[in-house]
Amino acid sequence: MALTMHMPTAGCEHMDNDSIAKIRQLRSKHLNGEDLVQYTCLECSTTGSFPTLDKHFTETKHDLAVSHKTVYCGRCNDLVYDPTLLSTGKKRKLAETNEDDDSYLTSNTSQRPCGRNGVRGLFNLGETCYMNAVLQMMVHNPLLASYFLGMGHPTHTCPISKEPDKKNESDSEDEDDEKKEQQTCVACGMTEVFSDVTMVDQPTPAHAVNLLFASWKNIPAMSGKGQQDAQEWFMQIVDRLHEAVAQYKVPEKTNSINEANGIPPLDKQCVCFFHKVFYGRYNNQITCDTCHTVSSREDEFSSISLDFKKQVKKKKKAAKDAANASDSKDKEPLKIAIPNIHECLRSFTAPEPLSPEQYSCQECKERRSASKQTRIRKLPAILCVHVKRFGMKQLGTGVFVPEKYEGRLEFSLQLDMAPYTTRPPKNGEDTEKYMYDLDCVVVHQGEHAHNGHYFAFCRQDNKWFRFDDEIVSATTTEDVMRQEAYLLFYSLRRIEKV
Repeated sequence: MALTMHMPTAGCEHMDNDSIAKIRQLRSKHLNGEDLVQYTCLECSTTGSFPTLDKHFTETKHDLAVSHKTVYCGRCNDLVYDPTLLSTGKKRKLAETNEDDDSYLTSNTSQRPCGRNGVRGLFNLGETCYMNAVLQMMVHNPLLASYFLGMGHPTHTCPISKEPDKKNESDSEDEDDEKKEQQTCVACGMTEVFSDVTMVDQPTPAHAVNLLFASWKNIPAMSGKGQQDAQEWFMQIVDRLHEAVAQYKVPEKTNSINEANGIPPLDKQCVCFFHKVFYGRYNNQITCDTCHTVSSREDEFSSISLDFKKQVKKKKKAAKDAANASDSKDKEPLKIAIPNIHECLRSFTAPEPLSPEQYSCQECKERRSASKQTRIRKLPAILCVHVKRFGMKQLGTGVFVPEKYEGRLEFSLQLDMAPYTTRPPKNGEDTEKYMYDLDCVVVHQGEHAHNGHYFAFCRQDNKWFRFDDEIVSATTTEDVMRQEAYLLFYSLRRIEKV
């Protein structure tokens, strides 16, 4: 039975026709938008940030605040999207163009191919900032842009969109509903987003309605209104992109290497574009402390999760030990060093002990203590580094509640992954193939994973921009490096073949 969903005509159920009329009336008084840079309460003249407006809404029972482009709903605690509020400019006919237009087109066409020099925000469709932050990383990545803008996934021949999830010819529902029912392929939805975002003649933010609808249908656990974890959505959407274009073959070369290293052979291996771009491979080795037998296993990954809380605890302990060892009578406040990404990666790939309760040796035929080590055998073209900030804590009542681990993690614009691989280069060997450059930083503000707001910093033509849903602003490298990163996206500096 096909899962049927209908996208709402507005991103918020609290917006009615009266509200829309008031918004249009308010905006008509401020046609240039200069007085609506900040959000203004729809019912009175109060302006301010979202926390200020939330307090105002609680005291006055007002609901909506307006800027010159979008609407903030206090009852949803989020930006809302309504296509009826967009300006409906009428396109000119070709006969209405003049010589000035031709001159303008001629002088600008070669300078802005495919609109890659421009940046556009994305409308929040109702608590979809998690999706927007990840999408900005994708649309600003040259490798992904080349694929989606270069007909890497032809939507008109997509077999998934043509599968029988459509209406029968005898159904009486209108064509728009039928078209929505067919938009179930995530790769088709992503292609549309790339096409929309790179349109140079659109001054307004883009939207990802069809991609959101496709992700709801393909990821039921993350469907419907509500905040989601950006890292989880990234992993899920990458999996669905892979499934949409999967191509399998028997990996003879990989199996010969595996056999030499005592790793079981693979029946098949995907060679699709997304698998090569987003997926790497771990090599997990367990060594028995008694007989020293080594057992190996390989696992795929689309993100590396770093234990931020563990590193913070280490830094706090080191600071306390240093303070206790000091002979100074005047105790100064503890100076806790900020953990950095290389310390986290070293911890991630360092050997860890296993107790006999955790490991049974196949050679000894008994439970033994052992050591386990994870290293990276294959690096992806786009590396996602996940800073684990969300967890659970137990209250005095015994109840577990979500929590977030605040604080900075020092990261770098360039990342050398060679030390964390199964075969680090020796002296004199080329290390360029292990080097990554930072492309995007996703930040979470809020108390826990399902509460708060996501925004992203992306690099475009060696300049950094902050993407906060539909609001785009230029920023500096220094500002980017000060952020409390949740996700870090790096691109491999040199790609041999994809």
